[in-house]
Amino acid sequence: MLVSHRHKFIYTKTLKTGGTSVESYFERFCMPEGEWSQSHWRNEYVSEAGIIGFRGPNMPSNCRWWNHMPAALIRRGIGEGAWAEYFKFCVVRNPFDKVVSAFYFVRRAANNPVQLADPARERALFEQWLLQGSQLPLDRDKYLIDGKFCLDEVVRYENLAGDLEKVCARLSVPWEPSLLPNFKSGIRPNDARVEMLYSERARKVVANVFAFELEYFGYKFPDEALSAGAE
Repeated sequence: MLVSHRHKFIYTKTLKTGGTSVESYFERFCMPEGEWSQSHWRNEYVSEAGIIGFRGPNMPSNCRWWNHMPAALIRRGIGEGAWAEYFKFCVVRNPFDKVVSAFYFVRRAANNPVQLADPARERALFEQWLLQGSQLPLDRDKYLIDGKFCLDEVVRYENLAGDLEKVCARLSVPWEPSLLPNFKSGIRPNDARVEMLYSERARKVVANVFAFELEYFGYKFPDEALSAGAE
C-alpha cells in the first residue's frame, strides 16, 4: 500500500495483479525528491512525503503499515480527512486468470515443478487445488469497506500500461514505462492458458467465490468474453 502526501493519492495493493510492480513504480512519489531507488522488498517507510507499507518476508510484529493492508485499516490510519481528499486506486484482474496466476505462485513457493508437461494432469491438479479453497486470491477488502466500493478508480491488469498512464496524468506525475518493473515474471508457464486449465466444475467454483468481482467489474470467462465481442 502507498500513501503520497506529496501528490495526494492512496494505492491499495491487491493480490496477483502485478501489484508489487505497480507499487514499486509509484512509491517514489511517496518519498522526498531524490531519495527513491528501486527494490523488490521494502521496509516500512513513513515520512512527511508519504507512507510505503512493508513489502517482503518476515514482516515485523510491530509493523503499522504493510503491503496488502485492507482499505478500512488504511482509512483508519490516515484519518477520514485525507481518505476523502486523496485519489484512491488499485489494480483488478479477471478472476479466472487471477486464480491461475495464484495456483502457479503457490506451486512455485512449495518448490513444485511448474512445467506444463501433461495438460490433463495439470487440469486435474488445478481443480484439486481450487476445491481446497484455502489459498484463493480473494482480496475485496482492498476495495470494499462495509461492503461498498471505496476507491476512485481501478486499473485493469489487462490494460495495465494504458490505465497506469491515465492515472499518472490524473496525478500530474510522469509516466515512464521503462521504470515499471516486472518482478514476478516467469512463474506461470507461457502455455498455461485459462481455457485449457478450467473444467466445468472449476469454472463454477471461481464463479461462485468471485461473484462480486465478476458482476461489479464486468469480467467473464475468456471464451464468453470473446463470444460477446463477436456479437
